Amino acid sequence: MADSNPNKLTYGEYLQVPELIRLQAPQSSPPHHDELLFIIIHQTYELWFKQLLHELDAVVTNFQAASLAPQSRDAIYEAARLLRRCTEIMRVLVEQFTILETMLPTHFLAFRGKLRPASGFQSEQFREIEFLCGLKDEKMLQHHKPSPEMHAKLARRLQEPSLRDVFFSAIAATEIQLSSSGTEEEQFQARARGILALYQEEKKYRDWIDVCERLTEFDELLVSWRLRHIQMIERTIGVRLGTGGSSGASYLKHTLDKKFFPELWEARTLLTET
Repeated sequence: MADSNPNKLTYGEYLQVPELIRLQAPQSSPPHHDELLFIIIHQTYELWFKQLLHELDAVVTNFQAASLAPQSRDAIYEAARLLRRCTEIMRVLVEQFTILETMLPTHFLAFRGKLRPASGFQSEQFREIEFLCGLKDEKMLQHHKPSPEMHAKLARRLQEPSLRDVFFSAIAATEIQLSSSGTEEEQFQARARGILALYQEEKKYRDWIDVCERLTEFDELLVSWRLRHIQMIERTIGVRLGTGGSSGASYLKHTLDKKFFPELWEARTLLTET
């Protein structure tokens, strides 16, 4: 017998599809055909950024749990599982540029002027991901003053322990020694040597190595995302200034060396051949 309950939840109600598809508001008049694609791609990025923040916050919680119970492997397993999800999301984010690149430069320039002074540089959730993972720069807060709620959230992220912080705190709770004294460079090298020690005792620390590999892959995909972003911009508008006043692709090129976990990369340099 068919369910006759008129109040049964529908697919559209659960996902709020009617509200969702009303959120695209082209600024060109009449609306340029490709502006809808531009809006949907960037809204999709923001949805994925929201999911990444959700997952990375859970990874932080698991690292904190691992610090309190270093003998338990449950939290490390869960952190690795969630980090795999994060890397797969990043892989999707990189590939999305392929869709955006189906837009001709002339078609983008037809409505680009309507975007000023808005800019991807103002993406508050991406900035939050950077702060959460450990790339904290207080000067960046000034770009988010127009949104008091998000400004407050970013200010809080600056004060909270980052993913990088709790990751190394959890490792320090094991038998691996990580020095917390000395200069910033000395502490950096101590953490890199701690990672090196994990890899040198692979059978003992397989779960931690799995985490390290997933964090390294996340870093790698972030750089790939930045690079594809630069290439997409140069392919579309050349070396023009960004709509928000930044130097566009030239500015983004300076971000390619920004990694969340540079110690994981340094440890590879310290490994010796056998």
